[in-house]
Amino acid sequence: MHRHRNCGFTLIELLYTLIVLAILGSIGLPDFSNLIERNRNQSLRDQLIAQLKHARSMAVLHDQRIEICGSSDGRTCDDAWQSGWLIDSPKDGIIDSQHRIENREKLNWTGAASRIIFLGNGTLLKGNGRFYICRRDGSVELQLVISRQGRIRKVEGLESSQNAGTHCR
Repeated sequence: MHRHRNCGFTLIELLYTLIVLAILGSIGLPDFSNLIERNRNQSLRDQLIAQLKHARSMAVLHDQRIEICGSSDGRTCDDAWQSGWLIDSPKDGIIDSQHRIENREKLNWTGAASRIIFLGNGTLLKGNGRFYICRRDGSVELQLVISRQGRIRKVEGLESSQNAGTHCR
């Protein structure tokens, strides 16, 4: 009589395999969360660049002032850039565009004025400024520098002349 040999895994072997996979997975997850955070910050940067370029184009196209300001409620300007922003043309009093930020306390603005105002020639009404896009740990991940001429420059992290300071408070 021939004896059949089972070609499977025992319960103990499966448990060991699951334990090893769980340990490897827990080691890899923190790096994965950093990747997700970086992608979200880059997406925020890209959306902000698109909105700034759109506002500047509208100002030049219609030869009028276009304001961009921080807004916590999506209806009024209150300098709460970490909550979102509005694009408005003061002539008609109608909000042209708004954007809400899902991940709060990630975006800070420092500039010559609390609002960005593009003139009809594409320049800023008041001097230049910077947006700081921050990590959860409070460090600067990305920056957008807006020159007086209305041009936008991207910066990764801090520039050599900057110190960590309080950009992401």
